[in-house]
Amino acid sequence: MSASTVFPQIAESPSLVWLVAALCFHILNVFLGLAMAFLQKARQFRRIHGILYGVIVFCLGYYLVLNNVHGENSIWDYLVGVYFITLVPLSRKWDVMVHALVTVVGLTLLPLLILLQIIL
Repeated sequence: MSASTVFPQIAESPSLVWLVAALCFHILNVFLGLAMAFLQKARQFRRIHGILYGVIVFCLGYYLVLNNVHGENSIWDYLVGVYFITLVPLSRKWDVMVHALVTVVGLTLLPLLILLQIIL
């Protein structure tokens, strides 16, 4: 499978576009979280960090709804959705490094969902 066949499949699927949007917003949110860890003015970015998390959850939810309309949801889709809804906000109360690890694991799960949708 080459890159020339992967990108048209993503563009043609109405649900995968939302998953790619969630991935892009999650990358942006990870970098914002890193900036918050190293800057003294972290309180100013905390609200933006929360809003971006809400956008990610919205994109994942919309992906699940559109994917369910086509009858293509698997157990992995639901598990990643539950991971982002439960474990990511719960890890916010733990150590900052643990929260960063949990979000980076989530960052690897989103491309995995894209690959699973394309392959299967």
